[in-house]
Amino acid sequence: MNRRLLGWAAAALLASPGMASRAGADPDTLRVDLAPQGAATTAYVVMPPGRAPAHAIVVVHEWWGLNAQIRGIARRFADLGYAAIVPDLYRGKVAGNPETAHELARGLPEERALGDIGAAIAWLRAQPRVGKSRIGIVGFCMGGRLSQLAALKSREIAACVVFYGRPETDPEKLASLDAPLLAHFGGEDQGIGQDQVEALKEGLKTAGKTSAQIFVYPGAGHGFMNETGRGYHADASRLAWARTADFFQKELKRRK
Repeated sequence: MNRRLLGWAAAALLASPGMASRAGADPDTLRVDLAPQGAATTAYVVMPPGRAPAHAIVVVHEWWGLNAQIRGIARRFADLGYAAIVPDLYRGKVAGNPETAHELARGLPEERALGDIGAAIAWLRAQPRVGKSRIGIVGFCMGGRLSQLAALKSREIAACVVFYGRPETDPEKLASLDAPLLAHFGGEDQGIGQDQVEALKEGLKTAGKTSAQIFVYPGAGHGFMNETGRGYHADASRLAWARTADFFQKELKRRK
């Protein structure tokens, strides 16, 4: 195992005996069992270099599942100094085409998915390097909606980023949002139209959540952050990533 993870891996194994393993071809990562935290699934984890305490980010996958692309996103966050965890909401299944992805997403109960996200947060809290550090969440497509719903439900989440997920716009529900919110949408998205983006803005305003940041990227469609998909938009992706990195830097790494 890479030296940067030796100390952390030992601590993780002590926290959950027999429930962590090397994650296949990714030598600096672990696949961990979330069952002790109440979810009958696993999660992909990558830690930043060193042994110092780290803030953490839960990454919620698209309708494709826990594939190589979303693991790459988690590694990018680790390179920025965060502990990153991706709960496997499909519990071992990964879609290779839109038809299968649609079936898997349609068959995923939101409450179960939110339970898995909660278990991932609980797992992070049990790790010595994260402990009482701040935890953020980011989700894409299907995961974008789930990241917002998780932030509405859990006070453990200190910052939330939504990438082109179907937004919750009800002001009464948005009133429970305590975490700062950053949301990205494509101007040419045929699924999440500008009417939904405007409804989100109005809902947040009515709920008194005036500090939320919402960006729309002209010329970009749905899935513009996914470099393996047909909807990838390089310029929008770079700008949205920079804004996301700055947002988490401000909200998670700020001094108390």
